[in-house]
Amino acid sequence: MIVDRIDPIALKLPFQRPDGADALYLVLCRVTTRSGTVGYGECLCLRPALQRSLMATIRDAIAPLYLGKPAADRERLNRDVRLRLTAFGRSGTVLNALAAVDTALWDIAGKEAGQPLSALLGGARRDRVPVMASLDRYNDARTVAARIERALAGNVAAVKVHEFDLDIIEGARKVIGPAMPFVADCNHMHSPSDVQANLARWQALDLLFLEDPAWPPETWLDSPALPQVTIGLGADLGSAEQMAVYGRAPAVGVLQPDVCMIGGVTEKRRALALIEPLGVSVAPHSPFIGPAGLATLHFLATMKQPTCYAVVEAEPHMDMYGNGLTRWQPDLAVPTAPGLGFDPDPDYLDRHAISL
Repeated sequence: MIVDRIDPIALKLPFQRPDGADALYLVLCRVTTRSGTVGYGECLCLRPALQRSLMATIRDAIAPLYLGKPAADRERLNRDVRLRLTAFGRSGTVLNALAAVDTALWDIAGKEAGQPLSALLGGARRDRVPVMASLDRYNDARTVAARIERALAGNVAAVKVHEFDLDIIEGARKVIGPAMPFVADCNHMHSPSDVQANLARWQALDLLFLEDPAWPPETWLDSPALPQVTIGLGADLGSAEQMAVYGRAPAVGVLQPDVCMIGGVTEKRRALALIEPLGVSVAPHSPFIGPAGLATLHFLATMKQPTCYAVVEAEPHMDMYGNGLTRWQPDLAVPTAPGLGFDPDPDYLDRHAISL
């Protein structure tokens, strides 16, 4: 199997976002071998400027290093490309683009072997994964409450809010109730001293974990553990070694490898193996509705402890597979067909593709 074509695909999905944007912007990647096997990958994207950057990076920087090479050498190729492009950073756009190609090659490997990705990763321990409703940021208590009510109506297993105002987060906990697992993602909007100053209030929330609370995140490397508050982070890290550094920090109890930002299935697999002995929990970051979402489901199926798949806010028309990745519901089925388990609907791609 020789890599013959690498085609980045830009998609624009109509969707009214709370920040005023009128669409969700995606970057997918289709890899085709000379024998005709096709695999799909995805970048973390969301916005037009990043979409243009990722399309160019896949087309002009990543693809030339893969074309004509054996698809079965995916793990060696991932490492070689990282080394070749390391001067441009060990996290960020280059690795995000690399992830799309790498994931597509794992999709191809599964299809050629007649096995789902979970089997290539060591075997599934479960066939369904619980769903966490992941809300957009609203900065408004009433809107957050209304969105949580909608999530609860879908019988989700957990809820995540992306808010930094502690009053709004406390209001969200009241709507959710005391028993349901709850995550607050502050997107680095606080300083560690802010968290310490309000520690009793954070403790009273009984969070599953407090995600990305403070900037800079390196602060947590030297911070003591916070009593009754577990810090989760790592979605922006680009290597297994970076993950392991944070996994040794006393304050960090949850690591969140993102299959795109870490550079693909190959590196995420390395990361999970490297951090397993460290005794920290793993909650993979999953802001996806495409191939990266499917890859994350396969990883979740193989993990020792059941962990939620965070389903972002989306609408039914945005589901490119018809498997529920855009719907708040109790759980999601892990694909069992070879590779990622699904290919995007060609009509969906035609309908939403844009030229860049």
